Amino acid sequence: MNVRQHKHKLNKKIGFLTLLLMMIFFSTSDNVQANEDMLGFYIDPIFPDSQVEDSNSYFDLNIEPGEEETLEVKVRNATSDVRNIEISSHTAFTNVHGVVEYGKTDENPDSSLSHKIEEVLEVPEQIELKGNEEKIISIPLKMPKESFEGVMAGGLRVQEVSDKELEDASEEGLAIKNKFSYVIGIVISNNRSFIEPDLTLQDVFADQLNYRNVISATIQNYTPTFVNKLAVDAKVKRAGEEDILYKAQNEDMQMAPNSHFDFPISLEGDRFKSGDYVLDMTARSGENEWTWQEEFTIEADTARSFNREDVTIDSGISWWVLGTVLLICVLTSLVIYLFWKNKKDKDSN
Repeated sequence: MNVRQHKHKLNKKIGFLTLLLMMIFFSTSDNVQANEDMLGFYIDPIFPDSQVEDSNSYFDLNIEPGEEETLEVKVRNATSDVRNIEISSHTAFTNVHGVVEYGKTDENPDSSLSHKIEEVLEVPEQIELKGNEEKIISIPLKMPKESFEGVMAGGLRVQEVSDKELEDASEEGLAIKNKFSYVIGIVISNNRSFIEPDLTLQDVFADQLNYRNVISATIQNYTPTFVNKLAVDAKVKRAGEEDILYKAQNEDMQMAPNSHFDFPISLEGDRFKSGDYVLDMTARSGENEWTWQEEFTIEADTARSFNREDVTIDSGISWWVLGTVLLICVLTSLVIYLFWKNKKDKDSN
């Protein structure tokens, strides 16, 4: 076996393992039952002919460019009350914890993302289910005319909207507040050729997470494939120094295709100090490894602003400051007293 044949065989194995990890991730049978008990309705995907064989927990579709398909979802009201159901589509992205989100909309989609799930699916308007009623909801899918490599990933979010919320939203023009929801994953491809994942470090900057000072490092997956079992090790030092000031590690993370996220490095309650710093970071996924060294600067204004907002930093007057102020007051009073006494002694003479 030559090197090229060996690499091709290895790529096929890696591709199969990647798909297997995706299947395990999307497997939600236990969660479905728990959600159904709270939601009061049942959700079941009906898989089309384009469904990849042996995938049965989410829509895993292999469709030619320009072709049309219809996804179907069976929704059943398990109660005697009328329920209003809303379906929305979302493109998968990676959140700050290194977890892929399938049922939310990314406010800052990645620049490398060329196709969105929302653009290929036509979801229906709100659906009313009578007591114990069952409906099959059809969702047209139209593939992009141009072929693409890798996968397009996202999800269908199915959620209940109460009658009162519908009424209030209609009368006051308010956004509808959704109660509980269930997400069905979607992975779409033109073919199942293996794509080697690749990452890059986009930026490093002073930031805050939950009102706590952190240094954020933006990691980008600009390839149309999942990055599984991602482990990151990061260290921050002053420029020109060897002492490690801050460090962070995380593993078992996952990145969605064509997505990015801000990896946080906590200051553990420290104040930001202005100056030049260096980030050393290593990321690993399977046999792939990426290393970066990036210099960055924290400006004085940025440091002061974040330090004021950090809830772990005591911004009150310290005892040292209070003691200094009292000492100055005492010394000033003493000087004034001595000056007054000296003047009085001179006047008496």
